[in-house]
Amino acid sequence: MTNIKANTMQTLHSFIFILFILFILGSFTTSAQYSNQRVVSSHYEFEEGSKDYVYGDKVVLRENSSPTAKALDTLSIGSEIVIVKKTDETTSLNGLDWNWYKVKVGRKSGYVFGGLIALDRVKFENVTYLVTVAGIKQSGDDWDYVDYKVRARVLQANGEFYGHEEKLNTNSFYIETFDDRGLSGIDNMLVINLFAEACGVDGGQVYLFNDGARLFRGITLSHVSEAGLFWYEERIVFPNDENGYGNIRYEREQGEYMDEELNWSKSTTHSLNLEWKDGRFSPNVDEFEFGEGE
Repeated sequence: MTNIKANTMQTLHSFIFILFILFILGSFTTSAQYSNQRVVSSHYEFEEGSKDYVYGDKVVLRENSSPTAKALDTLSIGSEIVIVKKTDETTSLNGLDWNWYKVKVGRKSGYVFGGLIALDRVKFENVTYLVTVAGIKQSGDDWDYVDYKVRARVLQANGEFYGHEEKLNTNSFYIETFDDRGLSGIDNMLVINLFAEACGVDGGQVYLFNDGARLFRGITLSHVSEAGLFWYEERIVFPNDENGYGNIRYEREQGEYMDEELNWSKSTTHSLNLEWKDGRFSPNVDEFEFGEGE
């Protein structure tokens, strides 16, 4: 089966992969801000004095930075902590190495493993979203690399929580929350905005929908561009969005730059109305035949 998304991604796969590796090698940065959002990754370092939150549940606050150190307290998911300092000691979790941090919890001080601290946290009405990342190490022909996943949890007001894990095209992202935006059966949604610092890296979005009992993938959108060469972008407009007019509209645009001096480019845009029914979009845009000549 052929469609524009599959064909484009196959054609650009090798080129984008190389740029992606270069992007990862250059992403060892500390806390960054983008459009007033916290941009996080597996290399994110919590700032001294920052207020953060526990991602894991029943997390042990320890006397020093070791998984065998004496336990001082046990912290529930969503517990507020204040970062005192990062230590040099690391421990592996879910395919990634994380530093330990000295933290304050109320009047107590102790050490918490960084892999159990939420990279970011955002509240929407009566629920709290917490996110972190996991990695799976892979071996390529010329180098080893890591496939990344975002791990998101919904913490309810009564202390109960549930979550979802979704593959990421890049290692850096920031999060936003929205209401149902006109979708029936959805309470609210968490959007993972993939941050592309380098050309050729997919800076799209992952929409995770919360129906009050589970968190699940709604749709994944791609946005890839290379200055002076090409661009590929997917968009979705929800019923309650500006210019939504009660419909769900999916758009994808593919273009190439023909002559930069003349500002000459050509593009193809597809627009498709979707239906939200039984917890999924129909038709499935990843399988829909958009026609020949794509």
